[in-house]
Amino acid sequence: MTEVALIDLNHLDRYTAGDRFLRDEILGIFEEQAKSWTALLDPKSDDRTWKDAAHALKGASRGIGAWEVGSLCERAESYIGDNRSEEKRMEVLAEIRAQVKQTIDEVRVLRDSG
Repeated sequence: MTEVALIDLNHLDRYTAGDRFLRDEILGIFEEQAKSWTALLDPKSDDRTWKDAAHALKGASRGIGAWEVGSLCERAESYIGDNRSEEKRMEVLAEIRAQVKQTIDEVRVLRDSG
């Protein structure tokens, strides 16, 4: 199996019961969801919109074992209410975007590895 650093392959294999076609379908869904939820993360958005987008991306990421993206999203979720900061949101969003891009690149490697 191809070695992938950003996705926990043991977790993903357990989640899909070793079914490669199911794995590839789930990875494809993750790719689309990651793009959609990342696009909705706007540092100027209201707290509910920000937290909902971060939470959804966190769940999708953890579902495939992309723990680093999930951790970044968990951090993003905290930047609401009294802890709200556009500067912090912009910083974590830059990290999320970079990590999502790298993770999607690895998703594509996995899906292309046959």
